[in-house]
Amino acid sequence: MQKGIRFNDGHVTYLGLLAKKDGTRRGCLSKKSSDNTKWHTKWFALLQNMLFYFESESSSRPAGLYLLEGCVCDRAPSPKPSQSSKECLEKQYYFTVNFTHENQKALELRTEDVKDCDEWVAAITHASYRNLATEHETLMQKYLHLLQIVETEKTVAKQLRQQIEDGEIEIERLKSEKIKKVHILHKIILILFSVQSFLRGWMCRRKWKTIIQDYIRSPHAESMRKRNQVVFSMLDSEAEYVQQLHILVNNFLRPLRMAASSKKPPITHDDVSSIFLNSETIMFLHQIFYQGLKARIASWPTLVLADLFDILLPMLNIYQEFVRNHQYSLQILAHCKQNRDFDKLLKQYEAKPDCEERTLETFLTYPMFQIPRYILTLHELLAHTPHEHVERTSLDYAKSKLEELSRIMHDEVSETENIRKNLAIERMIVEGCEILLDTSQTFVRQGSLIQVPMSEKGKITRGRLGSLSLKKEGERQCFLFSKHVIICTRGSGGKLHLTKVGNGVVSLIDCTLLEDPEGTDDECKNHNDMEHLDFKIVVEPKEGQSFTVILVASSRQEKSAWTSDISQCIDNIRCNGLMMNAFEENSKVTVPQMIKSDASLYCDDVDIRFSKMMNSCKVLQIRYASVERLLERLTDLRFLSIDFLNTFLHSYRVFTSANVVLDKLITIYKKPISAIPARSLELFFASSQNNKLLYGEPPKSPRASRKFSSPPPLAITKTSSPNRRRKLSLNIPIITGGKALDLAALSCSSNGYATSITVSILYLPVEFSLFSYNNGTVMSSCRPEMDNNNRSALSAASAFAIATAGANEGTPTKEKNGDKEFVIRRAATNRVLNVLRHWVSKHSQDFESNTELKLKVIAFLEEVMHDPELLTQERKAAANIIRTLTQEDPGDSQISLEEVKQLASVGKAEAFESHSALEIAEQLTLLDHLVFKVIPYEEFFGQGWMKNDKTERTPYIMKTTKHFNDISNLIATEILRCDDVTTRVAVMEKWVAVADICRCLHNYNAVLEITSSLNRSSVFRLKKTWLKVSKQTKTVIDKLQKLVSSEGRFKNLREALKNCDPPCVPYLGMYLTDLAFIEEGTPNYTEDKLVNFSKMRMISHIIREIRQFQQTAYKIDHQPKAARYLLDNGSVLDEESLYEASLRIEPKVNN
Repeated sequence: MQKGIRFNDGHVTYLGLLAKKDGTRRGCLSKKSSDNTKWHTKWFALLQNMLFYFESESSSRPAGLYLLEGCVCDRAPSPKPSQSSKECLEKQYYFTVNFTHENQKALELRTEDVKDCDEWVAAITHASYRNLATEHETLMQKYLHLLQIVETEKTVAKQLRQQIEDGEIEIERLKSEKIKKVHILHKIILILFSVQSFLRGWMCRRKWKTIIQDYIRSPHAESMRKRNQVVFSMLDSEAEYVQQLHILVNNFLRPLRMAASSKKPPITHDDVSSIFLNSETIMFLHQIFYQGLKARIASWPTLVLADLFDILLPMLNIYQEFVRNHQYSLQILAHCKQNRDFDKLLKQYEAKPDCEERTLETFLTYPMFQIPRYILTLHELLAHTPHEHVERTSLDYAKSKLEELSRIMHDEVSETENIRKNLAIERMIVEGCEILLDTSQTFVRQGSLIQVPMSEKGKITRGRLGSLSLKKEGERQCFLFSKHVIICTRGSGGKLHLTKVGNGVVSLIDCTLLEDPEGTDDECKNHNDMEHLDFKIVVEPKEGQSFTVILVASSRQEKSAWTSDISQCIDNIRCNGLMMNAFEENSKVTVPQMIKSDASLYCDDVDIRFSKMMNSCKVLQIRYASVERLLERLTDLRFLSIDFLNTFLHSYRVFTSANVVLDKLITIYKKPISAIPARSLELFFASSQNNKLLYGEPPKSPRASRKFSSPPPLAITKTSSPNRRRKLSLNIPIITGGKALDLAALSCSSNGYATSITVSILYLPVEFSLFSYNNGTVMSSCRPEMDNNNRSALSAASAFAIATAGANEGTPTKEKNGDKEFVIRRAATNRVLNVLRHWVSKHSQDFESNTELKLKVIAFLEEVMHDPELLTQERKAAANIIRTLTQEDPGDSQISLEEVKQLASVGKAEAFESHSALEIAEQLTLLDHLVFKVIPYEEFFGQGWMKNDKTERTPYIMKTTKHFNDISNLIATEILRCDDVTTRVAVMEKWVAVADICRCLHNYNAVLEITSSLNRSSVFRLKKTWLKVSKQTKTVIDKLQKLVSSEGRFKNLREALKNCDPPCVPYLGMYLTDLAFIEEGTPNYTEDKLVNFSKMRMISHIIREIRQFQQTAYKIDHQPKAARYLLDNGSVLDEESLYEASLRIEPKVNN
């Protein structure tokens, strides 16, 4: 432990000399010794709070030092002296210095002078700073007291703030109450003002009665003001439209014409004309109209405007050419944009300030909306035009003419999309296909099927389906349309060639579909090879020999889809053949007469809304509807659109249940009359004047005899010429009262009519599959006799033809109505079986997951089969549906994903180098398709993949996502596992080769898996590796990345999917993005609680495209070794480990 304190001796000496020289107090004092026995005289010097003492006044070094801070100096009494020194002690004065430090002895001093003693006491007291310490202590106490006061004040301030806040809240409450009271008071005041105004008006009514009556008889001031605003806004709109046309012509059309005349034209004159059409003529027309409109506005409202529309109306027909070719114009423009010179020139034109960043496509679209804009303007103008106004009649006439022109243009525009699809297919066929130029052809589906070759005698050749040669040679690309089936072979260059059988075009009106063909023993052997995947189309043309087309699907699911759609198309043709009639002469659209008579099919109501587009049955599509109206449309016997049926069966779970749908079908079967509205029943059971239309002479006007895209109407007439009389033979049994009707056995009646049924006239404006025609006379069918097993089902059209043909003048009305009721029953049965077959074949999971529903359907079908009036083919159809429901689905021949995983779990995976790129690409495609095809379409509703419980709601979509990520991680791991740059480059190039092979296999999901792996940060940052990748590989990577790029909502990928033939594996994320966009943008129900069926239709179209790719399987053999490698995730690294491996092989370089 330290016993002393070190100090600077020189510094103390200096301070001592300074005190000796300039000290506050200096002098000699007697200091008592430490043993209190003697007094020693010392020379003391006081400097600030330090008291130095020297041995003498002449000493240069101090003998000691006292720190006086905090000490107490007081006079001390003189000690009692002895007798000998009494006089001497009386002259000495004492004082002591007490220190506050512990263990420090007090300093006793004495002087010989009182004054000197008092001065020393005062000086030492002052040097001790005792007063300052006392004052400091006092101040500290005051400070602590102030702190307590501040804390108290803070508490009080906090309480005051709380009180203020409470007060403000109370003030706000009082203000709100005050506002409410003021509002109430204001209402009271307004009421008082109203009462006051009413009383004032009542008091003044007598005086101003004549003036008010004159005002009432005059046009309403507010209506006239609104009418003026409509006219002025029309002027502004017309000026804006003329300016748009001016920019289109002067900024695009005329410069491109000059460019087409240059030495190196970026575009031809024909393309310029095809793009801009007659837009310049439209501009001149509207410039004239605008000038006339401005001239009339100058004197408005003295003069009228209707005569301007009278001049304009005949000229607006030029819009028909523009609207008709508008889509083709945009196609030509898109084709020309592929020329870099033209694209560059066009961007220069679009960059002009007048264009305001609008593209040429935008300007070309403006004329499409001008006619509807005129119609809306006239509607608004007429709403504010009094009936007695001089312009009323002329404006009404102009509106009706514009609406008529708009209908004509709409009919042409509504078919544009379907025509474009048909033309695209027609261009792919080398020989061309004229039937695709028919605007009534509606595309239904396409896919690859295997056609079994037939011998000249109509028997199946001995080649077995299991052979590889037959699979390759018999593969056909098939296209189903509403009226025809086109069968093609694909050439080496991707072009299509029509097959030799039937010239590759099969008319559905001449067809009979056999879903489960029956044949000889040899055919049965081949049938076993086909594993119930084949179906027959028996074609019996009116002219020529009958033939049979046997097609084989790759799976039972695909077969069900094809047969269901073909059957639906055949039924639509026959049902529409019953009731087809024509619209006006200026329209190309033909619809059933019953549809025209039933306003509920095209007029909006409280429980249904229609869009402006038509479906395949030429009926307006439903936009919003109640569940009851949707079920009514499903069971309407007059027509059933394939698009509506698919949409309904895909989405009915959103707004109803399967039991409700089944109950509706059962009701329609038992009460078929309820399936047809009352107005349509009047047409069914028409008499007297309506018979002239349904059963009487066909119209003689030129309109009735104009050319149709379908064959001309049939007419069954009386004739006495033996050369023209033919016996009417049908290839189907007609049953009345449980017995077949033998038409050939009918004898002559008493009124002289011949054996052939020629007594009444049936006017049908479409081709009838049961008759051939020649100069208005029914000819006998050229079809050979068929046994009962192969006869086609009775359609509503054929039954109705028989009923009306037998309904002559001598037939009682009761029998005639009975035949018609029989027709309706047969049509109802046909409709119910058709919907059930479609439901069971395409949506079998509904019955697999609901045993109660399955048993209910089976019980109903068994009840149907016991109907004594049931036709043979109907009974067979019901039995087929029951067999489909009861038999276990053996599935297709393709290996399942579970089997692949089970085989992959056995053994050890081989290295990446031991597999070729082709093997990996094929097995990756097989795995991707197996994962993709098992996704049920129910998971695509409701955005379940974006919810918190997505694993429970959409397990298969989550599995697909996990599979995508696992393969992507495997590829990145394989690349980053190589420490050598050369090996790493070889691995990357091999994976790029795998991606390119997958592209050729139409596996776009694998292309995105591989390209996304290459774009990962852990792989993309390997600059040294990428420098050694060959240019050819980089070119392939750029091509693949451009193909699957998300730019333009996957524009390039959608185009590739549109042009490719199944099998195919699309990228599921593209469809999920579309579905999310639809789900978020539109609700399931409207504010009126109507089902948003347009949304269901959009979702159904996406699901149909997905299911089309799901149904067609790849014909790739499973290779366990390569599959085991792809499914082995034991050595796959996660994202963090991948980046660490990337940094290890190529560390970061510090700049």
